[in-house]
Amino acid sequence: MPETTANSSRSLIIATAGHVDHGKTSLVANITGIDTDTLAEEKKRGLTIVPGYAYQHFSTIVDGEECNNTLGFVDVPGHIDFINNMLAAVGAVDGVLLVVAADDGIMPQTREHLAILDLLAVSRGAVALTKTDRCDPDRVQEVIADIQLLLTQTSLNDAPVFPLSNESGDGIAELSSYLHQLFEDDSTIKNVDDDEQYFRYLVDRSFVAKGIGTVVTGSVRAGSTRTGVSLKHTATAELTKLRGARLDKTDLVEIFKDQRAAMNVNLDHKLVSRGDWLVDEALFQPVSRFDASISFIDDSFKLHSSAQYHLHIGASHHVVNIRHLGEHYYQVKSVDTVIAHHGDRFIVRDPASQHTLGGGSVIDIFVPRRKRSSAFRLSLLQAMEQETFDALRQLLELLPDGIKLQEFSRCRNITDTAINLLCERLQSQEIAFTTLPLEKHGLPLLLHEKFYREYCEHILSFLGKFHQQQANQQGISEPALSHGVNFASSHLLFHGILQSLLDSGAIRRTGTLLHIPSHKTSLSAEEEAFLAKVRPILLQAGYVPPRTRELVEMTNIPLPTLERILRESAKAGTLIKVAENRYYLPETIMTLAGFTEQLAQADKGEEGFSVIQFRDASEIGRNLCIELLEYFDSVGFTRRDGNSRFVRTSKENIFGK
Repeated sequence: MPETTANSSRSLIIATAGHVDHGKTSLVANITGIDTDTLAEEKKRGLTIVPGYAYQHFSTIVDGEECNNTLGFVDVPGHIDFINNMLAAVGAVDGVLLVVAADDGIMPQTREHLAILDLLAVSRGAVALTKTDRCDPDRVQEVIADIQLLLTQTSLNDAPVFPLSNESGDGIAELSSYLHQLFEDDSTIKNVDDDEQYFRYLVDRSFVAKGIGTVVTGSVRAGSTRTGVSLKHTATAELTKLRGARLDKTDLVEIFKDQRAAMNVNLDHKLVSRGDWLVDEALFQPVSRFDASISFIDDSFKLHSSAQYHLHIGASHHVVNIRHLGEHYYQVKSVDTVIAHHGDRFIVRDPASQHTLGGGSVIDIFVPRRKRSSAFRLSLLQAMEQETFDALRQLLELLPDGIKLQEFSRCRNITDTAINLLCERLQSQEIAFTTLPLEKHGLPLLLHEKFYREYCEHILSFLGKFHQQQANQQGISEPALSHGVNFASSHLLFHGILQSLLDSGAIRRTGTLLHIPSHKTSLSAEEEAFLAKVRPILLQAGYVPPRTRELVEMTNIPLPTLERILRESAKAGTLIKVAENRYYLPETIMTLAGFTEQLAQADKGEEGFSVIQFRDASEIGRNLCIELLEYFDSVGFTRRDGNSRFVRTSKENIFGK
C-alpha cells in the first residue's frame, strides 16, 4: 500500500441522518460505490443497525499544489430502536447529510435526528430529498418547503436541499459536487501539523486483524501524532504504542485532526470499547463531574435532582445525575468516569432513554467541592465559556487564587507551546501578571499583579511587625507565617508567593526561619553570655556537638536554665536544633549541607545515598546521622525514598547564604 503523510491531504467526516427507510445507505452507496450495511441481520431486515463507513477520495489543486481530499461517510441507523448507535456515531463528525424521502416527508426520526444535530451544533452539511421519482413536482416542492421551515432556528438553517433519486441517479452528481465544494469553502478543513492541541482519538470499534493484531477505528478529534508514539488508553490507563495507521487503503506515517483512521496498537482488543479514547499522556484526565452549559428542547422542562439521566458524549454512554447551578449552567455527575474537555458537546436523554431532552457543552472539568452554585462560581463559568484568550484574561482579573495553568491547559486541551503564546499575548496587551512555579506541576500559576502585590505587602507587613515584637528571634517558620497572615487561599499559592519573595531577596531564609534581610536579632545579655561560652565548645566539637546534659557539665549551667536558653537561641537563629538533645551552629549545618550535596552528586542522583553511605563518608555515628538526615528531610533539603535520600534543592535555598 502507498504510504503518505497528511500534510497534503484534507478530510471531512459526514454523517447521514434521518428516518428509517428514507434511503441513507443507498445514497452513500451511490456516492462512494460502497454498501455500508455489512451485517447479515442488516441485509435480512433491510435497515441499518450499526454505523457503517465509506470513503470517497478525490484530488484538487490548492495554492498550485495537488491536494488529496477524503470525504468520509458515517451511515447511522434511522430506526428508533437503534438511537443509541446513532448517538455514538454522530458524536465525532464534521458535517451531516440529512435524508428525507419525498413520499413520506418529515417523520419522527427526522425531527429527533435534527434536534440531536442541532444540540451538537453540527452546522455544516446538506439535505438530500430522496425518492423524488415517486412523487409529482408539486409534492416535491411541498416537502422542500416543509424541510426549510423545519430547519429554521436550527444549526442547519442554511443547509441547501438537493432533490434526487437513488434509483435513477438524478441529482446525485449535484449533491456530490456540493459536498466537494465544502472543502474549498471552509478554511477550517485542513490537516496541518498543529502544536496547539494534544492528540485525541475517539474509538468506535476494535477487532483483531490476522497477522497484525489489535486494530481500532475512529476519528482524530484534536492534534496530531505519528507511528511509534505511545498513547494513553483512557479506559485502562495503559500506555500503548501506535504501530501503524491507515486511512481507508492508504498507510499513514502521521495522522491529523479531522481524519478518520484505523490504528494498529499493542492492546488486547477485548479491553477496548466504543467510546474509549487514545490520547497524549499529558492530556489524560478522567473525571466523574464536570460543569456545563445545557439547553433543553422543551423550555419548560424541569430536572429532578434524584433522577438518573442518560448522557451521550463522544461515542460513549453514561448514567448521570444533573444539578442546576443557575442560569443555563449545570453540574453533571457520572456513575463512572468520563473523558471530557472544554467544548465537547453531549446529548441528554430521559431516565428511560426513550426521548432526547437536550444537550450542551462542557465548560470545566476541575469543579470546586464547595460553593458550586455561588454567584462567584457562576461568574467564573461565564468567563470560561469565552474563547481561550478571553477566558484567560477574564479569569486572571477574577481569580484572587490565580489560574493553575496545568488545569487550564488540560481542561481546554492546550499544549505548553500554546500556553506560552497566550502569556506573551497578555504581555503584549500590557496585562500585568506574575507566574509562580507550583511544586509537582509542569506549568506555573498565573496571578494578576494586583493580587500578587496585595499578598506580598500583607506578608512583608506581618513579618515586619513580627520582628518588632520578637526582636530577639531570627525569624519565623513557614507554617507559623502562613498561619499568622491568615492566608485564606491555597498553600500552593502561599508557597509560590513566598518563593517569589525569597527569589527576589525581599525575604531571606536562615535555617528554617524566614526574615527580612535587614533584620538583626537583639540578644539578651544572658543569651550573649551563653553564646560566648558555648560557641567555642560547639566549634571544637565540629560535626558531633555535645548532648544537652554534656553541655550542663561543660558550662555549669543548670539543666532547666540551659534548656530554656537553648530554646531561645534556636528561635533567635544563633543555634539550630537538630534533635531533642542536639544543637548545632548555623555554619556547621551549612558545612554538613554542602557535604551532603557532594555525596549526592557523587552518586549522580540516580539511586540516592543511604544512611550507611552518609555515616561512612562523614565518620559520624549512625544514630546522629539518622537525626541529621531526618532534620534535613523536615526542612525540605533532602527527600527520603525508602532507604535512599536525594537532595531536593540547593543548601542556599534552605539555610541562607
